[in-house]
Amino acid sequence: MKILLTSDFHSEKGIMINILLDYLSYLEYYAKENNIKDFFILGDVLERSSNIKNEAFIPLFLKLIEMKEAGINFTFVLGNHDVFNINNDSIVQTFRPIGRVVKTCEIDGDFTFLSYTKKEEDIPKAGKFLFTHIPIADFSFDSAFHMTEKYAFPKSLFENFQLVFTGHFHRHQSQKNIVYIGSPYQLTFGEIGLEKGFVVFDTDTEDWDFVKYDKAPKHIEIRLDEFNKVDVSNKFVRVIVDTKIENYVKLKRILFERGALEIVPVFEKKEELKKVKFSGSGSTKDIIREYLTTIKKDGIDNKKLLEIFEKVI
Repeated sequence: MKILLTSDFHSEKGIMINILLDYLSYLEYYAKENNIKDFFILGDVLERSSNIKNEAFIPLFLKLIEMKEAGINFTFVLGNHDVFNINNDSIVQTFRPIGRVVKTCEIDGDFTFLSYTKKEEDIPKAGKFLFTHIPIADFSFDSAFHMTEKYAFPKSLFENFQLVFTGHFHRHQSQKNIVYIGSPYQLTFGEIGLEKGFVVFDTDTEDWDFVKYDKAPKHIEIRLDEFNKVDVSNKFVRVIVDTKIENYVKLKRILFERGALEIVPVFEKKEELKKVKFSGSGSTKDIIREYLTTIKKDGIDNKKLLEIFEKVI
């Protein structure tokens, strides 16, 4: 049996619901072409379960019903964005006429399903295949944020599973027996350059494959002087602006005319770097620590800055 695994839709109104509906239509086509009947949705179907917008929820609900009627069997595992109280109540529970909704933990033969949790005691001790939505240490959320055991579960908790498939982090990645599906399309500028898609798991061979999905709009970053060199059509564009504001206003109009979906400015001041003398010849980390204590600028709390640096390290 082949199972299609996907996660982290973060359904929202506006252009994002259209991107999601296009993705689901592609999945429906792919499943038909490859004789796949079972879909496991591993969390974060919604962006905010406590603040549902009709413009996003109704089209999604109707599309899922359409796919069910076409023969797709759904299992939904709740993610952190899907729940709105400590009892794991979720609007996703309204999907029960469409498929199974896992609210806490369920074991079905070789399959263990676990919804989002912050509690180590909620994690089963062993099993064959785990399908979940949780943070695991030594994996990256996106292009920038890497999780440590301070904010995520240690990998050792999952050593007694043959395979762990999980949602929650938006970067597709794998280590040993753990596989992050990743979001199906780029949701933020923090995901620039990341490949997106879904996973197909074959329970007979116990192998899995990542299938790229490159039909969704991408996020890109350009500088003000690059706008003539980059194709911005059907893209979310972040523009680094370091000249007069009126130039950006003109550029924004041009980029929209060329098909950009959204334009986000990042205003950058050109400042000369001041030379700072450092004592000793310590490590790079020590030099940075020393530099952070020397910054003299209104609004800068050097102690707080050092605390943030230590967390980043």
